[in-house]
Amino acid sequence: MKRILFGILWFLVFWIALTIVYAIVFGIIVSSASSASGFQHGMQTAMSFQHAHPALVITVRLAILLAAILIAVVGAWKGFLPGTRKKAPASVNTGA
Repeated sequence: MKRILFGILWFLVFWIALTIVYAIVFGIIVSSASSASGFQHGMQTAMSFQHAHPALVITVRLAILLAAILIAVVGAWKGFLPGTRKKAPASVNTGA
């Protein structure tokens, strides 16, 4: 049960981190393609790009979701992620 909860926690961490990276890259690409100056004008430019290319935005967001799920499931299953490692079996002491 602990491994499942940590797997869910790691999914959230990966999903948020990948979404932040996507937002930064998306912002850099949109700002370099337009002459937007100021926050409000930049937001309008980003929204117009999003409305012009909805399939691209949905595909990237779905890829982020699937990548976060895949990383969390494989990492928790294999025990690569902290908190998901299997405990080593207790050694049997036969007496000395």
